[in-house]
Amino acid sequence: MDLEEQYDKIYRYCLRRLRDRAAAEDAVQETFARFLAAEGYRDRGKALQYLYTVARNLCADRSRRAPTEPLPDDLPAPDDTDGTLTGLALRTALAALTGEEQELIVMRYVNQEPVSVIAGVTGLSRFAVYRRTEAALEKLRRALSEDEP
Repeated sequence: MDLEEQYDKIYRYCLRRLRDRAAAEDAVQETFARFLAAEGYRDRGKALQYLYTVARNLCADRSRRAPTEPLPDDLPAPDDTDGTLTGLALRTALAALTGEEQELIVMRYVNQEPVSVIAGVTGLSRFAVYRRTEAALEKLRRALSEDEP
């Protein structure tokens, strides 16, 4: 497993959960520090699940300890108006999802993780991951279709 490739995925995951860049960076650094210190676990072939599990726990701990600030509205977006409006509609629709639904969408479609990894991290069965991910996508579809003129 190439750690550099996984760093961006874990960062996006933490940023989505914490909604604060500095806190996400800290969580990712701590995740990889713990990963590198756990030599025995890395050799079991489930390194990616280990990274997500550590990141998930760190994010949960940080969320309980400190209030979060919303992501700034000046995040990079396409220059065209249609792209900006689509991005805003998607951001609003995503915000309406539960934390678990957001987590599933980010892991599956943003980070493109296999269902087996998501199941291992969340403790859900593969079937439950499929079912809940599809339900979250359907919520997104409905929310986005309501926004269309």
